Amino acid sequence: MKKKYIVWVIIAALIVGIIGLNIFVKNRKKAVTVKTSKAAVGNVKEYLSTTAIIKSKNSKDYYGPQAKVLAINVKVGDKVKKGQVLINYDSQDLNTAVEQAQINLSTAQSQKQDLLNTVASNNQKLSQINSQITDTQNQLNSANATLKQLEASKSASSSDISAAQQQVQTLNSQLTSLNNSEGQYQTDYTEKLKQADNAISLAQVNLNSAENNLSKNVTNITSDMDGVVTAINVTVGQTSAGAQPAITVQDVNNLEVEANVDKYSASEVKIGEPATITYGNETYTGAVSFIAPTAQSTTTATGATTTLPVDININNPKEDLKIGFDTDTNILVGEADNVLSIPTESIQTDKNGRDYVFIVSNNKAVEKTVSLGLQSDVTAQVLSGVSAGDQVILNPGATVSNGTLVKAN
Repeated sequence: MKKKYIVWVIIAALIVGIIGLNIFVKNRKKAVTVKTSKAAVGNVKEYLSTTAIIKSKNSKDYYGPQAKVLAINVKVGDKVKKGQVLINYDSQDLNTAVEQAQINLSTAQSQKQDLLNTVASNNQKLSQINSQITDTQNQLNSANATLKQLEASKSASSSDISAAQQQVQTLNSQLTSLNNSEGQYQTDYTEKLKQADNAISLAQVNLNSAENNLSKNVTNITSDMDGVVTAINVTVGQTSAGAQPAITVQDVNNLEVEANVDKYSASEVKIGEPATITYGNETYTGAVSFIAPTAQSTTTATGATTTLPVDININNPKEDLKIGFDTDTNILVGEADNVLSIPTESIQTDKNGRDYVFIVSNNKAVEKTVSLGLQSDVTAQVLSGVSAGDQVILNPGATVSNGTLVKAN
């Protein structure tokens, strides 16, 4: 009975194995259904996609005199014409502004003179420090010489050597302290003198401005362009400080966008390259009109970024475009006409950076290494690797490898 049982087990195992082998062979012969597209001659356009901020081509900040604001004749959002009076100032304050500017200049000059007097009176102290540095350095040189003699002498006691070492250490500490005092003294007063000179320069600029306003009797701000008021930074009754613009006017009918491109894309952008600007449901055309000569660094909470500002014209802008909003912008940075191209979704890249595709040949997937040129979001130029009419497999996935039986859908 035991032998019969073993025989039946062996027979069952053979049957299961044969069935499994048949299934495996059938699966091997079963083709994987794939989607394909033919390599064809066409045009390929490569775009740099980025975001850009809408801004006015013509914008001006107006600074008023240091005088009391009598009237503000416009509000934010108002359209203004060239020659329109925007803000009125008290003319009596013009004399006051000149007087105050003269006082500020005299104060700045007096503060610098006081600082110079302090420096002169303390020069003796600095001279004493320099003298102490020289004496201490001489003592240190002598102490080092004595220490070397003791260390070289066979009759010198350990206590004598220890005392000499202690003296050298003490003199070194004194010399370091004196040098630090001299350096700090020089740094402090150099910086203070620089700040005093800056204060005098600023006071002189303010005085010149106040005198100019008085000579021209500047009692108002007049717009020198057609546009829209976008900012007002003064109030009636307030004395304008002059440190920030009193009012800003921008031309909202003459717009452009500003994009900031990174160092990897900056070399691709050229003056005159066409672009599309998408804002809401509208798409506008334009062209690169300006590329900044230098990059700009911006520091945020996440770190510093360096980008290159690029301006792009907007052709036929509509009223719904709002200054300050962002847009989706695509700059055409490359174009190749009548070239062999394939869909980008057919392209695979291995860990070594090699680009390859699978083409259908005799109902099998055949791997082909390809060399690519320009690439867009949907197509890529093929320089070598496939020929026109080849069926490339789209999104081959893990089920397709070299030699896989495939059925084109």
